[in-house]
Order: sequence, then C-alpha cells, then structure tokens
Amino acid sequence: MKWSTIAAAAAGLVGTAAAQAESVPYTDAETGITFQQYPSEDGIQFRVALPELIEPSQPYDVILQIEAPKSIGWVGWAWAGQMTYNPLTLVWANGDQVRLLPPTPYADATYQVLKGTGIKGDTLKFTALCKGCSSWMDFTGEPTTVDSTQEARFAYAHSSKPVAEPANNASSFSIHDGVGHWYHDLPAAKNPAFNTWVAKNTISPNGTSLSLDGVVGFRGLGSGLKTPLRFMERIRRELGADARN
Repeated sequence: MKWSTIAAAAAGLVGTAAAQAESVPYTDAETGITFQQYPSEDGIQFRVALPELIEPSQPYDVILQIEAPKSIGWVGWAWAGQMTYNPLTLVWANGDQVRLLPPTPYADATYQVLKGTGIKGDTLKFTALCKGCSSWMDFTGEPTTVDSTQEARFAYAHSSKPVAEPANNASSFSIHDGVGHWYHDLPAAKNPAFNTWVAKNTISPNGTSLSLDGVVGFRGLGSGLKTPLRFMERIRRELGADARN
C-alpha cells in the first residue's frame, strides 16, 4: 500500500510556493529551537520544526509549539487543514498546567512533552515532539502523509469558553468561536539540529517541571493510550461542520 501525499497544491489551488507560505522564522528563547511560526490574527502562534532529512512520502517526527493567551478556552491544530479525519492537537489551561486532549482517534499520534511547556503569566505554551502528527489513515483507510517538500495547509480552531472539566484530559468542550487556515513553509522548518533540540529539551522522568499527573495528564510518548472512536464523533459534533472546510 502506497502512502498518499497532501501537498500545498491540493484542492486545485494555484500560485507560487513563495506566495502561499504564511509562516516566518522564530527562535524560542526558552528552548533554543528555531521554528517556522504562523502568527494567527487571533493572537495564537503555531510553530513547527522538522528534521533536516526526511524520506519522500514517509512519516516523520515534528516538534510543535502552540502559544496562546491563558484565558483562551481551548485551541486546536488540525494537521490536514480540516478538523476531522486527521490528527488534532487540542490544548487548554488548567490553573498553572497545560492539558492535552488524547489523540483523537489516531492513537498513533503520540506526544513527548518537552521543556517550554507550561503557564507563564497570561500565556499558555505547549511544546512537544509528536510522532504521528505528519501521517495517519484517512477516512478511506489509506495511509496519508503531509508532504515536507512543500507548503502545508493546516487549520486551527479555538473557543473563549472553557472546557467542561479543565482537569480532565478527556473533557467535553464547546463549539469553536473562531476557525482559520494557513500555509506553513515546511522546507524552511527543516533543521540539522532537530535531534539535538529534542535531546536538550527532554524532561527527565525525575524532573520537577511536570507534575506526576502531567502538565498534559500523561508523560512521555503515551504509547499506551488507546482513544475510543467516540472522541472523533464528539469532535465532529462540537467543532461544527464548517470547521471541516
């Protein structure tokens, strides 16, 4: 079975790669990681760093970072540019912690929480190594990967309303207040320092940066997480049909 590829030219969009890219370089002072960042008009920053060498059409790891106002109810990042049938990274603040909705329903999307995650002042920041954010099985059962040689169309949604149970990673949540799309420059996000950044920002199991119930409710790669399909149905219902387009 061959991997299909999601490219920036999908959906018949026409234009040059330079005209499509909406991300810019950004170096995070706390972690030393240089990302490609999309600064949304809603005051939310979406950042990606990639390995320098990626096999064509094959899955690859990503370092992602979301920075948003602590007051936001929740914010979600959809890796195929729509809110269903692809990995969704959804986070919110719970006091001085950051919570992450378990992979939904793509249990193969796992997160290793890195330094640079937490609440500082009025800002929420989530930094993680994700395995499975760049690839998934689509609604037809075909394996799909985001093309790292081109700009990628991502989507986001957010709400001003808090989730129903902020301390519960599997909490229900309200429909979004805002939704948007952008084109991220993935070739520019590649860097030979990728593995070094992961190593330098890995949190020791005995460290005190994360509580035992986790800034996100679990520690490490979360390979034991098995998320039931009811989460997907809930997201489809609560995010609304317009978020799929």
